[in-house]
Amino acid sequence: MTRNWIIIAVILVLVLLGLGYTLTQRGNLSQTSTQTSSPATVEVSLPTTIPLETSPSATVSATIVKITQSGFSPKAVTIKTGEVVTWVNDDSTVHAVNSAVHPTHQVYPPLNLGNVQAGGKVSLTFPTAGTYKYHDHLTPSLTGSVVVE
Repeated sequence: MTRNWIIIAVILVLVLLGLGYTLTQRGNLSQTSTQTSSPATVEVSLPTTIPLETSPSATVSATIVKITQSGFSPKAVTIKTGEVVTWVNDDSTVHAVNSAVHPTHQVYPPLNLGNVQAGGKVSLTFPTAGTYKYHDHLTPSLTGSVVVE
């Protein structure tokens, strides 16, 4: 009888761990990542803000932050709640977008977007007002921030 209770307890713990993992991943649903296998050779000048049509009655803006060898450009952006920031890697090497503070990245975990291949991009929607600092994990001296109003 005791063995059955141990088995039931172990199964219950595993189910609770799985449920906890699933719930923590729901916070990352607004995060998207697109990476390309080879960099584009065409140079395109992108505007800082691009309106994205989501429905005939709603418009969402995407703010573009370029990642270069010398850092993030612009280094600081200000957006409204619910808007999207897209980081575009304009460098020939891999960069990583991660939340402050290096190396733990625990200030705002949804901002831990990870590696962005040369020519690739990652995006994140910011649903809550605040100031969100980030850095390039592979080159921690490269920093930036998103101010959400």
